[in-house]
Order: sequence, then structure tokens, then C-alpha cells
Amino acid sequence: MNNTSHSIQIVLDANNVHAQADWWAKALGWVVEYPDESFLDDLEAAGMLDENSLVEFQGKRVFRTASAIHQEIAGANTGLRIYIRGVRAAKTERNRVHWDVNAKPESVDAVVARLVDMGAKQIGEHYQGPNRSIQMLDPENNEFCVH
Repeated sequence: MNNTSHSIQIVLDANNVHAQADWWAKALGWVVEYPDESFLDDLEAAGMLDENSLVEFQGKRVFRTASAIHQEIAGANTGLRIYIRGVRAAKTERNRVHWDVNAKPESVDAVVARLVDMGAKQIGEHYQGPNRSIQMLDPENNEFCVH
């Protein structure tokens, strides 16, 4: 029996990676990971970036096609991370995998209202026994639930 434990990273495809990273960081109370300027300078000096590799977002140089967010508690990175990968194609089908946002300590209704104010859409509601779940879409129509 293999007793190895693996960590995972969730990957979200997006047309506008930086807007999605910013939106999800605000939605979850997480932190956007911006590349260190000296790291970017070193990559440029080594010829590892071309003129299309970087863009500016909110006054920071960032990779054109990638971003990430992570959870911090009391200033410490918990290791939970979502990588946002740039894609050109629009989303056309239902996700095969989605995540659930646990509303606690807020109420489900308060979290749903805040996310709708931020640009999410509520698309459904269901109950499994006493457990209520609200189906939603983020600004790029990726499904998620709030419970």
C-alpha cells in the first residue's frame, strides 16, 4: 500500500485571468499572487520572456496568460491555491467539476448577495435534507455553489 499523500492545486480556465484572479480573491477573501519584480527582471535578462509575455494589471507587471490566488490565515499561506490559466475559447458547456463556497460564519443569503453585487449570477437552489445550496456563475460563467 502506498502511504504517499499528494497535495493538489485547482486550475480555473479564464479568458481574463487577472480579472478572474481579482474577483475570486475578493469573493473568497484570499490573496492574489503577483510575481516579484526582481524575478521578472531576471527572466527578461536571461531572454526567457518576449515582448508579449507580460502585461500590466492594476499597476503591476504580470504574466499575460496566468495568475494565481491562495488562502492566508493570520498572514500565513495555508497551501490552498487556485491557478488561473488563460484560454482563448469562451466557455460553452457545464463544468464537470466545480467547488463549493462554505458561507460560514456568514449566512448563505449574505454571501450570495455579496457575490451577486460583485457580478456573479444565481442560477438555482436545491436542498439535500436540511442542507441548502445555491448554484451560481462567476463573471466568466464558471459554476460554483454556496452552502
